[in-house]
Amino acid sequence: MSTSKSSIIIRNRHFFFIDILIFVLAAEFSFLLRLELSPFDPVLLLGVLSFVTISIPTRFVIFFFYKLYRQHWRTAGVNELITVTAACFSSGLITVAAIVALTLAWPNLRLLIPLSIPFIDALLVTLMITMLRFSLRTYHHYQRQTQDTTQSTERTLIIGAGHTGIQILDALQQRSSDFAVLGFLDDTPSKVGAYIRDVPVLGTLAELRAIATQKKISLIVIAIPSAPGTLIRRIASECQGLGIRYKIVPGLYELVSGQMNVSRLRPVSIDDLLRRDQVALDMRDVAQQIGGRCVLITGAGGSIGSELARQIAQLKPSRLLLVGHGENSLFALESRLRSEFPDVVHHVMLGDVRDMRRMTFIFEQWQPAVVFHAAAHKHVPMLETNVIEAFTNNVVSTRNLIALCNRFGAERMVLISTDKAVNPTSVMGTTKRVAELMMLNAASNAPQRFAVVRFGNVLGSRGSVIPTFQRQIEAGGPITITSPDITRYFMNIPEAVLLVLKASVLTECGSLFVLNMGTPIRIVDLASDLIRLNGLEPERDIEINVIGLRPGEKLYEELFWAHERYYPVEGGRIFAVEASMDLAPLTQTAQRVDQLMSAVQSYDEAYVWAQLQEIARGTTGRPASTYSELQPVLAEADHTNGHSANGHSTNGHTNGHVKEEV
Repeated sequence: MSTSKSSIIIRNRHFFFIDILIFVLAAEFSFLLRLELSPFDPVLLLGVLSFVTISIPTRFVIFFFYKLYRQHWRTAGVNELITVTAACFSSGLITVAAIVALTLAWPNLRLLIPLSIPFIDALLVTLMITMLRFSLRTYHHYQRQTQDTTQSTERTLIIGAGHTGIQILDALQQRSSDFAVLGFLDDTPSKVGAYIRDVPVLGTLAELRAIATQKKISLIVIAIPSAPGTLIRRIASECQGLGIRYKIVPGLYELVSGQMNVSRLRPVSIDDLLRRDQVALDMRDVAQQIGGRCVLITGAGGSIGSELARQIAQLKPSRLLLVGHGENSLFALESRLRSEFPDVVHHVMLGDVRDMRRMTFIFEQWQPAVVFHAAAHKHVPMLETNVIEAFTNNVVSTRNLIALCNRFGAERMVLISTDKAVNPTSVMGTTKRVAELMMLNAASNAPQRFAVVRFGNVLGSRGSVIPTFQRQIEAGGPITITSPDITRYFMNIPEAVLLVLKASVLTECGSLFVLNMGTPIRIVDLASDLIRLNGLEPERDIEINVIGLRPGEKLYEELFWAHERYYPVEGGRIFAVEASMDLAPLTQTAQRVDQLMSAVQSYDEAYVWAQLQEIARGTTGRPASTYSELQPVLAEADHTNGHSANGHSTNGHTNGHVKEEV
């Protein structure tokens, strides 16, 4: 037995001895009620002795089976009530059966133990054991109720009286010296005025300011994982106006299990302010593709790669291969996987995806069935002066993986692409476009095997705008933006990865998919919101300076080329792009990439750059609808993200966004 289990049993040993007393008293009372004899009558005492000789061993066997001596009764709830009731009734029924069997063997036993005795005893034992077990919880509950709440560290109000709110209440009440939960707020009319665990639902969200002021609230907990960004912005604004601290439970994308505790509460972030509606997707086909198969992820230590690893681990692959060249990020990912998914077999492989010999060895050894290619150089200004590195890392690595997937018969390869690949002006965007074209060429021969998923900016990725702004705020400012008119689309990393996984199984919808990025947001508004989340005011406490566009950067980005025809799938969260390009230019793309390798060897960056531009823009297709024509679809699918970060409607381009890092 482990130390923790032993310590629990030791703490509960008093219940063991009290239970013995309860069994004897219940038997005594049962005989008194049935026979109406004196408590000291010899016949009654002999009957009680005979009965407890049978019932006590039976009850202890059942109680240990139900683990009643390993429960933490101070926090007992409905589940524990059901368990203790089931244990008492089960042991009572077994006792009845035992006495009936013994009576058939020894008929005289009926004179000592009437058959009604076990039934009376079962009722008394159930009542007394339940009262005993829940007395500890009751004592601590009323101790919290009678304590002076003015002395509590945090006078707390919970927004959301649903399942998550109740879990938070339980978690906070276990730390009675730190929190005094004074009530809930909830917009469900039937809940207002009701009590949940003896805590009142004081009103609706419209009454937040009045109730928080009246109750002298010092902490507000937003316990609605599915709350849209508009609602969170509204609550955050109210709390900031009142000078009240506020925390939030993780969103639905972040929650791995339904369990909630105080440690999972965190400050409201930009992700929360921009949160979109939960995507209702049927992931059974994804689980079928991933479950029991060997999955390889390149760039596994990056923002997208590490989240891919986490979400794929939940789907129970037979083996997870994590390839990358950043040992620190891979170490952090491996530590997290060991902690959260100890049963998932995974291998960390340091290596460069450009190294064909290394990647061939990995494929030969493990034969991956599914490959997610997330490795890429992504920083736009840096790549403007590192063309060869961008080409080899973004294009050559893709060529290598395509060849290996074909050679070893991988079932599926998915390239993580970027909106910068549409009408690219930067080295980064151009190389990613060429990688897209190589994948589409491969898909023309094996459409079930190859797919591209294109999307824009993800919040919180390393090197992206949010961490940069946060560092500038911590340094006292100023925050620097490239233009007051620049707009970007944003999606949080868990949502982006979820949609990538879903797109990876849509084999009947083509080979190129674009994620619905919602509505663009002005970067200046994003900066202002982040300043306010830090308890400061824009321009007064932190200046916002405009420094001009950087090399390769556009004022806005686009999701689609003019020749691309597309239609919404999965409720408008994903767009499937129809194949509309001639195959000849695609075939030439692969050939010209091979020809460029000699120029790479001589490090002729000017020539490589000129050729890449020509390849990227050398494919044409039939005219198609524009992105703006799908705005009604976008609005319906993402009605919660139709405003900028500070709640004002955006007037930027309807077909542009940028992504600092995939």
